[in-house]
Amino acid sequence: MKVAQIVHNPTAGNGKHTKKDLLHKVEKEGFETKYVSTDETGWEDFLKNEPDVIFLAGGDGTVHKLAAVLLKAPIVKRRIPIHLFPHGTANNIATTLKIPSNVSAHEINFNGRKLNFDNGSITGLEEQNFFLESVGMGIFPELISEMKKKDIEAETLSEKLQRTLEVLLKIIRNFKAEEAEIVADDITIKGKFLMVELMNIKYVGPNLKLAPAADPGDGYFDLVLIPEESRRELQDYLLKLIKDDRESLDVREFSKTIRAKKVEFKRYRTPAHIDDDLNDTAKSFTVSVQPAGFQFLEITSEK
Repeated sequence: MKVAQIVHNPTAGNGKHTKKDLLHKVEKEGFETKYVSTDETGWEDFLKNEPDVIFLAGGDGTVHKLAAVLLKAPIVKRRIPIHLFPHGTANNIATTLKIPSNVSAHEINFNGRKLNFDNGSITGLEEQNFFLESVGMGIFPELISEMKKKDIEAETLSEKLQRTLEVLLKIIRNFKAEEAEIVADDITIKGKFLMVELMNIKYVGPNLKLAPAADPGDGYFDLVLIPEESRRELQDYLLKLIKDDRESLDVREFSKTIRAKKVEFKRYRTPAHIDDDLNDTAKSFTVSVQPAGFQFLEITSEK
């Protein structure tokens, strides 16, 4: 009998997904099922259960927590396939992988297609040594800082995403463009930017599709640059998102994208962000792609 390990963040998103529901969904597929909650001390020791598949229930932050555990394990453990139940707020990783948001309709297929997922290896920072989603500077570190100042408990997930877009629009209106120097493979870029984002996935923050062509399993990053002179276009883009007018929106109309495997951030105004964490101490650091660090199961909905 195959061993399934459930890794559950019970407070992700609206927190309405329960241990009982998860166990029922997985056990009915014939797995010997183990369960850990990321709220419990010592949950990181779950690999001792020798799982054949991991069922991860949580958002982007929970995926990051799991990745931190797997990156410390032997390579063979990192290749354990992951079935992702997207229970977070933004779920940018799940959206990039086209994982259905309706978890109750997920078809569980251990032998299904596996999707490679790269990660970024970081040198030059003391606390953060990898990322999954994006690294950058400019308006997004400001957004992360502002959103941490105020949390509205009664807010729905859609209301929180909407409020995040509105906060971002206010930041853009007053943000002083960032003087930056970046080396992407052999290309040196200098200039003033509102946003510098090294993307491993398509989306960042409140579901902003900054890198429409990004593929987290292709061995490349997408470096997205939005210069100071594109402030008006970026504001108009955000206004349309706030009004839920997403048709024909394409950030590439006013940004520049460079595909690269290694990127050095040589000069910028702190802080920077690494996924959802802020770093306000480093002056320069380098990011290199680590191909196929993890594997996610391709998921379809039950008919």
